[in-house]
Amino acid sequence: MRKKGPKTVVLRKNKRNLFLTVLFICSVFYLLDCSAGQGQGEHSVFGRKASLTREGLQLSAIDTPPADRHLHAEHYPSSNERRLDLFKSRVVGLGGGYMGVGTDQNLTLIAWARSEFAYLFDFDPVTVSINRLHLYFIEISPTYPEYEKLWDPKNKNDVLSVIEKRFSNDPEYQVILKSYQIALSKGAVPQRLGDLHKISKVYPQFTSFHNDTKDYDHLRNLVLEGKIIAIDGNLLGDKTINSISEKAKELEIPIRILYTSNAEEYFRYPEGMRKNFLNLYGDSKSIVIRTVTKGAKVYGFPDGEMFPREFPFHYNIQSLDNLKAWLNKENVLYTTILLRNRKPIEKGFSLIEALPPEPKQ
Repeated sequence: MRKKGPKTVVLRKNKRNLFLTVLFICSVFYLLDCSAGQGQGEHSVFGRKASLTREGLQLSAIDTPPADRHLHAEHYPSSNERRLDLFKSRVVGLGGGYMGVGTDQNLTLIAWARSEFAYLFDFDPVTVSINRLHLYFIEISPTYPEYEKLWDPKNKNDVLSVIEKRFSNDPEYQVILKSYQIALSKGAVPQRLGDLHKISKVYPQFTSFHNDTKDYDHLRNLVLEGKIIAIDGNLLGDKTINSISEKAKELEIPIRILYTSNAEEYFRYPEGMRKNFLNLYGDSKSIVIRTVTKGAKVYGFPDGEMFPREFPFHYNIQSLDNLKAWLNKENVLYTTILLRNRKPIEKGFSLIEALPPEPKQ
């Protein structure tokens, strides 16, 4: 029998040390992976096909804006939904991914949810450009008051210089300039930002990025890291929403919030829109946040609405799974049918939890 020499013993010790080192490193990565998932959609960093970075969040394809949008107004440069606070308790801390139409209302919802990434999409290039300005102004403003000053019409000339320096070589520069002018028009962004403060005085529960430093800081950190993206998109299109869903799947981070404002009531869930929602990558915590004007006086609308006589809003939340159940069962579907099945929570706010009826035999 061969005796073990010194070299053999050393070699075995080295192999054993190497094994223990590899085991230790794997254990550390496993623990980091577990802790990273807690409270953040419980997703894994292993096996991801995309990275949660500015470059990793770029989409493979986006919709081309339609020539005719068939809306009541030519542009919607700011939100007139004043009672977003009704959504707050069901949004706070949802995490995950975010996608929504419109402008500034998205910022409030993203901050509450502590979303990990967000896509602001719209089929109006002016809305997209205003969102790009919002994000850039946040990027260069360490605090909310500094950001708000950039939207003050009194500072217009100075801000135009800031915009020129940043966007003059951008292919959309002329659209951005036009959008900035529209954003400063009567009843648009400056008024909306002023309204946020007024709403908080009347409804103290309404805290947001305008008066909550943590909310603003979360938004700004996302912006600085390139994790909020303003892009062209269409609820009826076949590119943007699908690309967002594919990206979320690659990241293994579900879309937790789909915010549609009152856009759904313009359509009866045609095939393209239906497919977009059915294929959306979400999970059991994913919700659809909407407002409706059609039927709002029947369903009830909250105090504090901007246009209570003409166009009040009813505020509604539905789980994404529940909406998919309706889309799978009902050949003809529109918001009026959904809202007939609402569960009132408080004045002007409801949930949809009921499942669609079984087809008649």
